[in-house]
Parts: sequence; structure tokens; C-alpha cells
Amino acid sequence: MSSAGDAARAEAQRADGRDGGNKGTASTTENRGKRAEEYAQNAICGRPTAHTVVDGLSERYPMSRRPRGAALIFAHSEFEDKALKPRPSAAHDAEIARAAFEALDFQPEVFFDLTKDELVRKLREVSQRDHSGCDALAVVFMSHGEVKTRSNMELVCAKDDRLPTKELWINFTAERCPGLAGKPKLYFIQACRGPEVDKGVRMTRPAFGIPVQTDSIQEDYVIPLHADQLVMWASYPGFPAFTSERKGIQGSVFIHFLAENLKNCASTSPRLSSILLKVTREVAVLYESEIDSQNPYHKNKQVPYIHSTLLREIYF
Repeated sequence: MSSAGDAARAEAQRADGRDGGNKGTASTTENRGKRAEEYAQNAICGRPTAHTVVDGLSERYPMSRRPRGAALIFAHSEFEDKALKPRPSAAHDAEIARAAFEALDFQPEVFFDLTKDELVRKLREVSQRDHSGCDALAVVFMSHGEVKTRSNMELVCAKDDRLPTKELWINFTAERCPGLAGKPKLYFIQACRGPEVDKGVRMTRPAFGIPVQTDSIQEDYVIPLHADQLVMWASYPGFPAFTSERKGIQGSVFIHFLAENLKNCASTSPRLSSILLKVTREVAVLYESEIDSQNPYHKNKQVPYIHSTLLREIYF
């Protein structure tokens, strides 16, 4: 086989590129002029640096510091827009969330009925703190939510205005908040995500049982800007999140099961992924709405939804 052919194949293998792009990333500025080429070089040279004690391929995040980090709890009950109903359960939900994160050795900070500007300022202020002595950040946001029909953009409601949901975490990405780079950022959002109806599917056991079978240190590495984040919503995209005053629940269904499981597991050093799986299962299986029988949301189900870019397991 010719050396020229080997060289051509090796060159082809080295060229990484965007899926659907024509050529490797090294060539993407080829036909865009000198300014684009200089911008690409500056972007590479301008990569921010953050310090970590964690090996790149470690399977666990360090979680030994006390307090572990801040737990920001934003609860909204009253709104200037009279089309938005008051949320009388906000104080109760905030208290059980505070108790749960305190039991996990976070340092809770609770805020009620912030305006949009106050909320954004607080998130920016926290992102600018010195996080070198903490292991993680938690944010719990409770309010109304909605979706822009044309753009499909999800919004959450502050006291006086709406804001894109991404504003809750955009200040804590690795380049904007180097002190939290490589550390887990956990976001829990109690807000509706749309008006769809979920009546569920009845599951029954079969008449005859189905048999069941049981049974090198890296000094430097680079992580993506949006790594180490977990966002857990109360409901699946497009569907509402419910509140209840039945079966021991005194407010938001999702916050009830989340706080209960976080608090109960605080002393057993469990994996966060196992806790959140249990939360999802309990909300999905144990809860069903009971409203006026003529209401389309009567006997509806709810299932939480997780988006995660975590690189490692979290053990409390």
C-alpha cells in the first residue's frame, strides 16, 4: 500500500469537524477571510483557565467541604401580572427545600418575590463570589412558567416580568464563573412548561408471571463550557406542574418529593442520581391530579425531566 495513500488517510482522520459540516474545524475559516481566521485563533488563545484537584477521568466529584456550597432558593407567590394566579404554597415549598439542603450541608439562601432585575442581579452577584472553598452550587426556582409559541422558548416568571429559563444558569458556566468550573451546578425548577394533557397509561400485570433474571492521573484537561450542570424540571416539556393538598403534600408536588428524598437520604451518603431517579419515580407513580371532573387536567399525571451534562457521580 502506498505511503501517499497512508498519508492521505491519516490527514483525513485528523480533521475533526461539525456533524454536517464540510471540513474539519481547522479549515472552517478557510473561505471567510482574514478577520474570521484571526477570530478563531484568538478564541483558542483566549481559552480561560480554572484550577481543579480532580483527575479528568475521575468517577466522582469531591463533596467533602462543609458547607458544600450555596443553595439559592427563589420562591415566587405574588405577581404584578394579574393573569398569573398567586402561589400560596411558595412559603411552605421554600421552607422544605431550605431544610433539605441544610440537611445536605449546603448553605441555604432564600429569596421571595424578586423582580426580574433583582433576580438577575442576585444570580450575577453569586457568580462573582469566591467559590474556591466550596464543592457545588444548588439553585431551586419556584414560580409560574410558560413557553413562547413561535420560538418555543421556555420562560419563568419573576414578580414583575418573564425571563428565559436559561438565565438561571447562564452566569455559572465555566468561563463566566471559573470558581465553579469542574464543580457540579444543580438546578431544580418548579414551573409549568406548557398546557399539554397527560392522562397516563394503565399498566397491569400479565395473567401468568414473566420470569425475571437477577443477577492514570491527568494533570491538565479541557472541559466544555456547559459541562458539570444538571437541570431538573418539575415536568416534561410542554406539560404543567401541579400543586396539591392531599396525601401529605402541602404545595408543589415535585418540591415535596424532592425535599423529602434529599432530606431522608442526607445521612446515608447516597448517589444523587439514585435520589433523583427515586424522586422521578415517586412523582410519576404516586401522584395523580384531582380537580373538577370536567376539567381537562383532572386525573393527569406528571413526570419530572432531567437534562444533565454532569461528568461524574455525586455522593452526599
